[in-house]
Amino acid sequence: MGAIRDAGFGCVAQQAQSAERLLAVEDTTSASYAHAAAARLGGTGSQREARHRGYLVHSVLLLDATREHTLGLIEQRHWCRDDAEYGKKHARKQRAYEDKESYQWEQASVRMAARLGEAMARTISVCDRESDVYEYLSYKQQQGHRFILRAQSDRGVSQAEQTLFATLTQEAQALCCYTVDIAQRAGRRARQAKLLLRSLRVELQPPANRSRKGAPLTVNVVLAQEIDPVPGEDALRWILLTTEPVSSAEHALQVVRYYELRWRIEEYHKAWKSGVGVERQRFQSPENLERMLVITAFLAVRLLQLREHVDAPVESESARSCDTVLTQEQWRVLWHSSERHPLPDTPPSLRWACLAIAKLGGFANTKRTGRPGWDTLWHGWARLQKRVEGYQIAKQMAKQM
Repeated sequence: MGAIRDAGFGCVAQQAQSAERLLAVEDTTSASYAHAAAARLGGTGSQREARHRGYLVHSVLLLDATREHTLGLIEQRHWCRDDAEYGKKHARKQRAYEDKESYQWEQASVRMAARLGEAMARTISVCDRESDVYEYLSYKQQQGHRFILRAQSDRGVSQAEQTLFATLTQEAQALCCYTVDIAQRAGRRARQAKLLLRSLRVELQPPANRSRKGAPLTVNVVLAQEIDPVPGEDALRWILLTTEPVSSAEHALQVVRYYELRWRIEEYHKAWKSGVGVERQRFQSPENLERMLVITAFLAVRLLQLREHVDAPVESESARSCDTVLTQEQWRVLWHSSERHPLPDTPPSLRWACLAIAKLGGFANTKRTGRPGWDTLWHGWARLQKRVEGYQIAKQMAKQM
């Protein structure tokens, strides 16, 4: 299991060496089960006696920031919660930082930096509010790591008697406006939001209730605030702490765009769960479940790499052909399975490959979205693998005749 995982991380680290700039988008999720083996696992929610139990998983996905392509997983760790730890949430301020689950953010950076080497200087960690931990921010600055992190805590600032959020509202410099598409989610309609971007450089004070003293942290901040929100909808508001420059509109727009790409880790988790089906596994031992966590984690990356090109502009399709994800045998078998035209001299686009695989899985585009679901894409991928195996068997038999 460790060898498979380390080999996968090593391949991604090798690809990263040629990238001009990298984004390490990361988040924590859970892999939950309800069959017999679940009793031997840990809780994944707030209830000690919950029926579903499993693993917590922290993943770091590496992206080429220039092309906005997914390179792959550079780090992933899973663990089970100790039942004895339930009920200690309210005493978290008295617990050592190293004993908390939030310590996983720092540990992920340690392991990622060891794999990337010199490329770490070109890597920007992009995280959501869960990572807004003073010790983690302090560690990143001490190591000279770059980051874009969405603030959750309204910390004190040195240059004002007010807290961070109030200081931004009153003192941040207005830079520009831009429009962002907000996707439809449960209970929320798809819409466009017009945001005003403002920036400020601040010195954050360490938490006053911490026994361990810390030095103030100087960071740049981008405030993205929705203008004239739709009545009845929650106004969009991002407060982004970063090491990146934010003095101009161009800089601020770049920071916000990088933060928008953080959503790629959410899509990865969907591919892993809804597509590959990591939570559909029914092995009876935790050891075998852990092996499938590792194997399916890398399979989910392949699905993500395929589908992220469905929404790409048609003129950009030639920038990346399907042989960056599929082997020569795979894309040729796929072509003969889905096309009536002669085999092309060069590999077709990733967009074509994604839609062709989805059609093998039953995709008919009945909703007229043009985007196959993760489950459909996974079924198509499984059918393609069976056809490739059949082709390899037939080729081997032909050699022996």
